[in-house]
Amino acid sequence: MYFDALTLAAVTEELRETILGGRIQRVLLTGPLSIGLEVYAHGRRHQLIASAHPQLARVHLMRTRLSRGVEQPTPLLLLMRKYLLGGRIEEIEQPPFERILLLSIVKAFDIRNSGPEQDADDLQRDDDEEPPESSWSSPELLYSTLVIEPQDRRSNIILVDADDRILDSIKRVTPRMSSRIVLPRHSYTSPPPLERRDPTRATAAEIADLAGTGATDLGRALVATYRAVSPQIAREVIFRALGREQAKLNELLPAYTIAARLRELFTLPPTPCLVNDQGVPTAYAPYALTHLAGVQAVGGMSDVLEQFYAARETLTEHRQRRDALEQQLEATRARIQRQHEQIAGELARAAELEQLRWEGEMLFAFMHSLQPGQSSLHIDGQTISLDAHRSPVEQAQERFRRYEKAKSAQAGLPERLAAIEMRLDGLTELRSMLRLSESYDQIEQIAAEAEELGYLHEHPEPRAARHKGRGPKLSPLQLVSSDGWAIVVGRSARQNEEVTFRIARPDDLWLHARNIPGAHVIVRSHGREPPPTTLAEAAGLAAYFCQAREDASVEIDICRRALVRKRPGGPPGLVTYQAERTLRAIPRRPW
Repeated sequence: MYFDALTLAAVTEELRETILGGRIQRVLLTGPLSIGLEVYAHGRRHQLIASAHPQLARVHLMRTRLSRGVEQPTPLLLLMRKYLLGGRIEEIEQPPFERILLLSIVKAFDIRNSGPEQDADDLQRDDDEEPPESSWSSPELLYSTLVIEPQDRRSNIILVDADDRILDSIKRVTPRMSSRIVLPRHSYTSPPPLERRDPTRATAAEIADLAGTGATDLGRALVATYRAVSPQIAREVIFRALGREQAKLNELLPAYTIAARLRELFTLPPTPCLVNDQGVPTAYAPYALTHLAGVQAVGGMSDVLEQFYAARETLTEHRQRRDALEQQLEATRARIQRQHEQIAGELARAAELEQLRWEGEMLFAFMHSLQPGQSSLHIDGQTISLDAHRSPVEQAQERFRRYEKAKSAQAGLPERLAAIEMRLDGLTELRSMLRLSESYDQIEQIAAEAEELGYLHEHPEPRAARHKGRGPKLSPLQLVSSDGWAIVVGRSARQNEEVTFRIARPDDLWLHARNIPGAHVIVRSHGREPPPTTLAEAAGLAAYFCQAREDASVEIDICRRALVRKRPGGPPGLVTYQAERTLRAIPRRPW
């Protein structure tokens, strides 16, 4: 969204100052669309990350050591180990005004001592000394270029050999997908540059001529006319020149000032900044963003990018993980629902069994009136079909045998149906808590509970599988009301059970959204009636942590904890209660 050519230029300058001439000590995939390099240069290790994510594409240095996000080696990873691991970064280039970064790497290579089996951590050292040069007897030099193209949906990371042939890429582009093919053994060609003007040579005459392009908005005209001008750069130029973010071309505009501000952004040294809104990074730039509030100057461009994308990736990871679990739980719900319909159908056929028994009894009762070869018997307005070639006794006995067999098969069906309905209710509660989860740890706790309760059979992500044995260690939310009363909120099925039956005392107050899946909330009242403010705050929390969070108000049931009972045989969190009173509450966020 904001990673434009000016940002990449600032990053390129930092990389030349830090890792140029350095040796690559680790190569790893930090995610399906991102790579990481650890580079030893100038007496210290530097962590470089590059991502080709459609919304989070970028390249920059990291302060924290990179961790592996893809367990199985991919063809690209194996080739990067061969061509990059142990190599030196000889050159770092950015074509003017392009979002393309080229890392030229040379490596001494001996086929006898190198291969796909070499691990990405093999060259990791425990000291901070310069790694020794290769001691191979007759090495050959491998030249390669790592091409990083952080261009939003068209982003890619491509490994190219000395002959400009593509070795592999993190995204493969076939002829059916684009005229610019990115496949192994094809020649690498840069994305074609746009036919636009140089912003460092912008003149007042050019700005005045923008009205002749057919555009009406100054910002859009700047983006369409000059290379590397993003919408954010255009807004900043206009604000610096006019004191506002937008302008129309039919206005009387100071063309000289606008041209000067445009040249200024592309020629002055980088001054990285980060914009925060209530502690959440919302924008960044390699120049001061004067048209936005909450701007904070940051020492380096990589520091800005690390902070901004750490928050963005966390949100994206949460959403993807939640969506994946939601799909799995929906599949489980559909499977359990089919079981429910099957058993309910079998119970519905109980009336047919009674018909078999009645027909058998009637055949014995009216056997004296049956004639040989008779095909039906009419009794009380009903007709019993008969087989003319079989005796009435055989037909009656057959009906009784079918009745007994079916009756045995249906034994226990009501109990099984009740158990399945209980599982559906537990799954509904679990899915509701999943939708309300606000952190990755909460999502993982619900995933662990779903697996423990048999709704899931395996974690869909490698990271979750690695941590499966430990499980999340989250406690219920504990707050203090405005009046100083303790309030505890459960945010998962297990937490609801813990809040209600372990933390709460029998005389504490218990709250829950009426007939809606959601959190169990208790007020540590010790038998006293809490102040109205405390009661309203606790009810607001119960409304916020329920499936009807988006409603204007929610009905909340309140009773003493002693009147709450577990549903016999039910999953955690499912309860019954009595002697409740109800009030309406506006959903309220925790404070």
